Formats: sequence, C-alpha cells, structure tokens
Amino acid sequence: MRRLAQLNIVRMPRASSVAALTLAITGLAVAGCGTVLVSEPIERRADGWTIILERLTDGPNTIRPMGYTEYSPERGMRFLHATFKFRNDSPQPRPFGYDACDLDLEKDRVLPGLVVRVMGVMSEMPRTETYAPGEESWRMLTFSYPEGRMPTRIKCAYVTFELVHLPPPGSAVAR
Repeated sequence: MRRLAQLNIVRMPRASSVAALTLAITGLAVAGCGTVLVSEPIERRADGWTIILERLTDGPNTIRPMGYTEYSPERGMRFLHATFKFRNDSPQPRPFGYDACDLDLEKDRVLPGLVVRVMGVMSEMPRTETYAPGEESWRMLTFSYPEGRMPTRIKCAYVTFELVHLPPPGSAVAR
C-alpha cells in the first residue's frame, strides 16, 4: 500500500490578500490542465453510496490548494487526479474514508495523498468526512503514481471503476 508521502512540499512566503486570491484562482485554473484519461461520468452504487467518477487526469504535476503550500510528486512519479461525486443514499449519517479509494499498481494499492474540495474554494479536506442522509460532495483525490505506468482500475470502498488500458502519455505507442 502506497500513500502520496512522496510529495515535495514547497511553502510559499506570506503575501497580501489580493496575491493570495490570485494564487487560489491560479490553482483552480491549473487543476483543469493535464491529459484526460476519463472524461465521461461513470456511476456506481453499493452499500448505500452512489459514487461517480467524473474525471481522471494525468497531471498537472503541481497542485496548490488554498494557501501557500504547493505539492509536487517525487522524481519518477506523477500526479493522477480523480474527481468524484460521493452521495450518502442511506437514511442516516455515515462516515466515508477517502483511504477506501485506491489505484492498483501490480499487487500494491496506491492511496490518495491529497483530498481537496472541487466546488468552491479548492481547500484540503480531512481524510474522513461524515455525510448526512442524501448529502453529496465533489472531491478530487490526488495520487502519486510512477511515470510510464497506468492503473487498470480505481476502487472506492465497494465499487470498482475499470479503466481502459491506454499507453502512458508520451510513450512511443501513444504517438
């Protein structure tokens, strides 16, 4: 099991509130870049949850949630960003732990190293959140994954999203 502990963290110096807002807007704009691997929503339901994989991108390899901390992968790694919509379909509040989501890497599982809010301010979220009945939230899970390799599936709790096996961007087969 691998976690995104292989992050390089750069702390940015304090800036004025206008500069901070500019950084936040830039971070949101950068989050939209990268090679799109899954562009159409895929919906799965199990155990009282609806989970929709909205988008999977290879990159960008820098992410700066609200604040002054910038994350980038270690050498030889890259970021895969999975955008999900989670909904509690049960009649009572329930916790959801984002560490229940993983990418396969041969016999290993790669856990998300960063979970951020997608709608509104792009801020880092706790690893577990409690959802009220019918509550839904959009979250982007960022995984650090080896360059030149591609996962075959993404799993979140009881649901699995099979991924079409594409050659890694930049490989001779992809050209």
